[in-house]
Amino acid sequence: MTNTSLFFRLPILYGISILPAICFALLFPACASKALLLDPADLGKNYFYEVSLNDMENDRLAVRLSVYGIKANTVDFNFPRIVPGIYGAMDFGRNIVHLRAFAGADTLPVERTGINTWKISRAYQLDEIRYEVNDGWEVFGSGTTEGFYKSAESSFTKDTVFVINNNCLFGYFTGGENWPVFVSFEKPDGFYAATSLRTAPAQSGKDAFQAANYRELVDNPILYARPDTVNLNIGNTVVTIACYADSGVKLAPDIAAKIRPLLEQQREYLGGALPVEHYTFLIYHSLLDRPDEYTADGLEHNTSTLCLYNSQMAPALLNSFVYGVASHEFFHIITPLNVHSEEIERYDFLAPKMSQHLWMYEGMTEYTTMHMPIRQGLEPLDDFLSEIGNKAQQMQRFDNTIPLTELSRAAMDRQDQYYNFYLRGALVCLCLDLRLRELSQGKYGTQELMRDLAARYGRNKPFKDEELFDVITSMTFPEIRGFFSDYLENARPLPLKAYLEKAGLKYNEKSSKIEASSDATPEQLQLRKWWLGR
Repeated sequence: MTNTSLFFRLPILYGISILPAICFALLFPACASKALLLDPADLGKNYFYEVSLNDMENDRLAVRLSVYGIKANTVDFNFPRIVPGIYGAMDFGRNIVHLRAFAGADTLPVERTGINTWKISRAYQLDEIRYEVNDGWEVFGSGTTEGFYKSAESSFTKDTVFVINNNCLFGYFTGGENWPVFVSFEKPDGFYAATSLRTAPAQSGKDAFQAANYRELVDNPILYARPDTVNLNIGNTVVTIACYADSGVKLAPDIAAKIRPLLEQQREYLGGALPVEHYTFLIYHSLLDRPDEYTADGLEHNTSTLCLYNSQMAPALLNSFVYGVASHEFFHIITPLNVHSEEIERYDFLAPKMSQHLWMYEGMTEYTTMHMPIRQGLEPLDDFLSEIGNKAQQMQRFDNTIPLTELSRAAMDRQDQYYNFYLRGALVCLCLDLRLRELSQGKYGTQELMRDLAARYGRNKPFKDEELFDVITSMTFPEIRGFFSDYLENARPLPLKAYLEKAGLKYNEKSSKIEASSDATPEQLQLRKWWLGR
């Protein structure tokens, strides 16, 4: 599509409930200065953040952090250089100004040692940090810079809407990534907070949330606006669709009606039950006058997705687009939420070590998004085959001599090749599915594999990055280890044509057209049925 930019990026970690937040008087009563009702001696090492959405100057929000338990002489206070799901260093500390540290009424020495780090001296006396946060969207023009995503930044429009990515507003101490976090927001009257963060008690006019650690906090964005929200019960899971449109149009009811059948089918595809209690879609729509253009920027999280759209107010287009996003992002509850490596579980926000398994996090998720509709009888065969052909054709625009494991580890430096995980990565998973079904006589494929991996690991049990291929081989067939070696650890040309022929499908590599063979053998037709259910 001409004049169109489309970006979907993905992160990691947990979240729990949504729904409007309620009273929080226990931790943040309406008192001046630091007003904790708990004895600081009983608190241990915790973060207690306060933000007022009612008090803004120069498009900045003021943040106050109360903290106890630091015994060191000096401590580094940081903001992330990068967060899970993006692969360009965005340096979120660049939007922080006027950072000061206090011991009661006295200020403590603070030195900015880098764009994302402040060194605080006499930290054993530290009980409060104050600073201001600039609106991160103001640095973006009409386009999106490579490696930089509005969906990872925050935006503040007084009395109208607040898009809050917690990595922009809240920092952490070096060594304190696992401390519990409590956040209180004073909000305008009539505003609603949509998020997958757990709520905590709060007083009237405030919302409060809690996270087990900083990673969980960052993994859960918040949309503050007047309500345009629908809750769906999808089996055992509550799915919240929360929207804001600068046109004033209510979007949530139509979007919810559109994606409910999709989510129901995804639940069935995943075995009838989902591994999360709540999931949140946060959707921000900006009106764009040009009829032939739209842009999208999205960041996926373990139990939520933030999507930013710029387009005309065309319900059919918007619904279709959200449908596509929901299909992909919702499947991320399997990987990386429940199936992820130690690199993701222990993510370093300043200097992350990349996993080699983006082929699974993105490629398998994209393939599952393709496979589910045809498997569940929602899509005709020709549409499925056309999608495969389109991906095969688009794949040729990228460097396919780079092993996907190598590209994954170098994702920050090879943004130009990142999108190939949605193309070559998905097609590798397609071939893996066919190979597994061939070896198992139809009893086992990637659908079953991901269920088994989720049961083996889970959200709090990561795998070792270097062991995953051997683990999958032990769970399936010895031949699969060679498959991984050929098409993931190395860059042998993907034999897509040969694999499709196994299922009685003809692939014209020049035109990328795929069609059912008129002379398919019974064995080929049987494999196709095992694979596609038809």
